[in-house]
Amino acid sequence: MKKIILLGLLVLSLQSKAQLEKGTRLAGLQTNLILGDIYATNPDLNFSQNIKRYGLNLVPTLGWAVQRNWILGGQATLGFWHERRVPPYSPGINYNADNYYDLGIAPFTRLYLDITRNKKWKGYGLASIEFATVQRVYKTSYQNGITQSTKDSFVDLRGSLGAGLAYFGPQFSIDLNAAITGLRLGVYKTIAPGKKIF
Repeated sequence: MKKIILLGLLVLSLQSKAQLEKGTRLAGLQTNLILGDIYATNPDLNFSQNIKRYGLNLVPTLGWAVQRNWILGGQATLGFWHERRVPPYSPGINYNADNYYDLGIAPFTRLYLDITRNKKWKGYGLASIEFATVQRVYKTSYQNGITQSTKDSFVDLRGSLGAGLAYFGPQFSIDLNAAITGLRLGVYKTIAPGKKIF
């Protein structure tokens, strides 16, 4: 019985140590909870009397451990956000609407630091180079049937530094990080060296 317990403890300790060993991969999704300085979309859903708003922001992320607790990888930002307002005291206007579209790619690096003995909780610093394009379409619909629309967009290339906190389970991890990209929540599958991603 003691041998079985010792063997079980050994397997558990090996699993926790193998979380971010060299060759481990992280594959997952992040999303913006709070907007930063680059992107304009986040998950949103609000339907009230004068406002209809919805949005989605996805950041597919893939990284490789090049050394223990050091990840290099890439991510893409895809987002859409819509708001339609009916002005309560604006005669002649049906509605005003804003549409935002985000598209970005970024190589990134993360350096993790184990903050608990079982290595499940890790703090980390992150750096990325964000290439982003954001497009805004603003529309006003008048009761006389005329609709006016304006578009503007910008392209940005910025370096980003930030910090995060991650929890690693046996096969999945979850983290929260903050940088000029915003406050992001991420969920990842950890793939041991030599195993297929999907």
